[in-house]
Amino acid sequence: MSNTEINLKSLIGDNTREEFLKLLKSRTPFISHGNTEALKDLISLPFFDSVESLAACWRDTVDVFNSKIADEISKTSISPEDALNEYRNGSCILFNDVNRIIPDFDMWNQKIRREIGFSELTYVRNLVYATPAGKGNAPHFDQNFNFVIQLEGTKKWWLAKNKTINNPMTRHVIGHPADDELGSYTTKEFPESFPEDCTEYILEPGSILFVPRGVWHMTEAVTDAVSFNFTFTPPTWIDIATIALRAKLSHSEKWRESAIIDNKGSHNSEFNKLLNGLSADVENWKSVDFLDITEHQEK
Repeated sequence: MSNTEINLKSLIGDNTREEFLKLLKSRTPFISHGNTEALKDLISLPFFDSVESLAACWRDTVDVFNSKIADEISKTSISPEDALNEYRNGSCILFNDVNRIIPDFDMWNQKIRREIGFSELTYVRNLVYATPAGKGNAPHFDQNFNFVIQLEGTKKWWLAKNKTINNPMTRHVIGHPADDELGSYTTKEFPESFPEDCTEYILEPGSILFVPRGVWHMTEAVTDAVSFNFTFTPPTWIDIATIALRAKLSHSEKWRESAIIDNKGSHNSEFNKLLNGLSADVENWKSVDFLDITEHQEK
């Protein structure tokens, strides 16, 4: 490895951190080309020389997408050797959590996470997609943020604004049922086809595409194509609040009691007492009371 490293600046092109955060919060994609020099520590890794090189050093299963659906909801996990054969026969394959094989990946992941300002509870991982020419991913949105780096070949992406739901907590594929939780807080109908008012992006080696959380997207490889993802799944404020609340309430022996529901099932005097006490406490809570529990910030 050289003396340089991958950091947030390596991924956001000419944007400042403040400009990038505005794009992130407004769910606005952006693309940057010609980033080979900024990404040299990543691109120069020997196992990225080819799909065959990565498969040869991989010691776990590889995900293969069903050609009819072309999405992870239909994936199967098989050996690297078998996955390579599937790729040669026209299937998209995914190497999941490649940060497990190089310690520097996790170092870069956590540095970028801190620079963005995501919580320490953020799930960060790296993915490698190998996509044969003419194939791609089904139209969907994700619950995470992705920086997509094109390593080999040319790939087209189409992105469109999500007019159905903001800040989804799970992913969704067009034409498939929404999961129960997503359906519970989504009041509009999901589209049956990819939105026509989309934007096309063409990625070539050294291109970086930022795909915000919840944005519709689909892909198609122009040539055989390999891409590398920095994928960030930060907790929501719901997650922060519920995790910290559990930690706070665990100090009370009353809250730790086993829940016994009365015969009517809709009223419980003991539970009401606890909730009334909690509502009184909430008035004095500050964000620091929660973040001190979930974050271990360096002093």
